Amino acid sequence: MFSRRFKYRLLEEIYEQPDALLNTLKGCSEDLKFLRERKDIPKKIIFMGMGSSYFASIYAEYLFSNFLTFHVDSLLASQQLYYPRPIDRESLVVAISQSGESIETVNAAIKLKEKGVEIWCITNSPESTLAKISDVPMLIYAEEERCSTTKTFLSTITLIYMLWANMGVKEGYLPENFVEKAERSIINISNIIGNNLDSWNALTQSLALRVINSKSAIILGRGYNLCTALEGALLFKEVSKVHAEGMDGGQYRHGPIELTSPEILIISLATGATKNLMVKISRETKKLGGNVMLISDDEDNEIVKETDICLNKVEEPLSPLLFTVPLQLIAYNSAVLKGRNPDFGEYLTKITRIE
Repeated sequence: MFSRRFKYRLLEEIYEQPDALLNTLKGCSEDLKFLRERKDIPKKIIFMGMGSSYFASIYAEYLFSNFLTFHVDSLLASQQLYYPRPIDRESLVVAISQSGESIETVNAAIKLKEKGVEIWCITNSPESTLAKISDVPMLIYAEEERCSTTKTFLSTITLIYMLWANMGVKEGYLPENFVEKAERSIINISNIIGNNLDSWNALTQSLALRVINSKSAIILGRGYNLCTALEGALLFKEVSKVHAEGMDGGQYRHGPIELTSPEILIISLATGATKNLMVKISRETKKLGGNVMLISDDEDNEIVKETDICLNKVEEPLSPLLFTVPLQLIAYNSAVLKGRNPDFGEYLTKITRIE
């Protein structure tokens, strides 16, 4: 159905995301049952990955840090290989790789397992090397992904959130009915994405023109949406070959603000606890003559007037599922406007098997 509707596979995979979220959610209800049988869960958890999987690890660090007795960290698998942190047998390492074959993640997991560290993994490939060596493989159900990371990233965020919800209930941090509430929230977000993809795609075609007419882009996100900013910048580089940097919005005034000019596009993601601060950055950058794009879920009429893409308001920890999609579409439409095939990179491989 999709191949007859879309010229490019990447857009097809972006449109497959609502189903990928629902399929992953359905799989979670069965795959996470093992938590009920665990007598205890290590209180030190390290999430590890590369590329988009590392960004998902950063999301997990923010999310799991809500549990006060847990010590949670995110880690580049390549760093652990050559500049290792001391990780003992009392720790749990959750290795993330959509393909399950990312060379750094697999090798780091093997080395840690040899030292007696418990390894869980999150992957889209049940027969992958990472799944086979892990003590607990946890699957996302995004089906095959051939282009840049889109549906597997959102599915990974979904699985991490449901893992957090189930662990929170088990440990007594969250109420007994929270898992059901989380499932309803994700179903709602899947419906929101499905109902808005056409309008977002049309809207981002004009926004993409601003991207390709800029020398560079800086995407600012905070908290849970730091991963969104990093992922968006990676897609700009991979898909549309536009230089972009994702960073924590709190860092912007500590140096990067000096780059303010009409040639540098500043994309501000405004939601949650730091929404007003992100809107403030957008306004002040514009006053300084900067080139600003604001993506917000604010319902205030004055802010809506300034907003380039206005999204539905959802719980902040789940907002990356929404805020990532317009950035995917901007990257896709930027590539198309530049005359590039968004499905293929010149040097990038889908699975990184060499260092």
